[in-house]
Amino acid sequence: MECLDLERLLPAYADGEFAASESTEAELHLAHCARCREQVESQIAFRVFLQTHAGTGPAASDTLRARIGRDLARERATENLRRFAAFSAMAAGLVVVASAGYMVAGWSSSPPLNLIADAVDRHSRALPVEVTPAAGDVDSWFQGKVDFNVRAPRFRSPSGPQLVGARLANVREQQAAYFVYGDGGQKRMTLLVFPGSTDRLADGQRRQVAGHDVIMANERGYNVALWEKKGIVYSLVSDLNENDVLQLVSQVEER
Repeated sequence: MECLDLERLLPAYADGEFAASESTEAELHLAHCARCREQVESQIAFRVFLQTHAGTGPAASDTLRARIGRDLARERATENLRRFAAFSAMAAGLVVVASAGYMVAGWSSSPPLNLIADAVDRHSRALPVEVTPAAGDVDSWFQGKVDFNVRAPRFRSPSGPQLVGARLANVREQQAAYFVYGDGGQKRMTLLVFPGSTDRLADGQRRQVAGHDVIMANERGYNVALWEKKGIVYSLVSDLNENDVLQLVSQVEER
């Protein structure tokens, strides 16, 4: 990765939205480039400042909130295209794949471990949430920001994990909703939600849980459950043991 490559991707890197393989390449560059390292530190410091001072001023009107939401959604879509173009150009310089009749079929052709690694990467980074239940309706916050209907999953048990907050994220090149849950401060779990299907994901250990065909895996010490309902994929990550994770899956109300 060269300086120009990283400069185009600085906002995404500072937000912790790189996959593990992407982060490794960026960090190798940063280890030897003081200029880029200074830019990254500035980006992170700016985000910390915004998070610290958010909410100290007067509340914005509903009209202004809606307009800002639309503008941010357009900007994010543009940035996603830039990221995809940048990584495509980098990959083209490293690997050439030739095959008659070969067709890329979207994220669903990726092996489960890629999707699981993405989910674990975001969980382990503890990405900051962008909206909380206390700040307003979480489902409405996603309107205009993603191209699918978002409804925050809940757990049936009154003593189950409670929604802490949510934010935008990416799985491969696809937009996703990222939810953070807690159970009184002792345990933290995250749930990525995005359009797709698990029909073509043949690998991984499968379990039947509450009518769901659940793919279970352990990645970097975390247990991950991956399942699909009505064209939406759910990826739950926690450091709970496998039985507890499966119990949580049985309690999820996808709504």
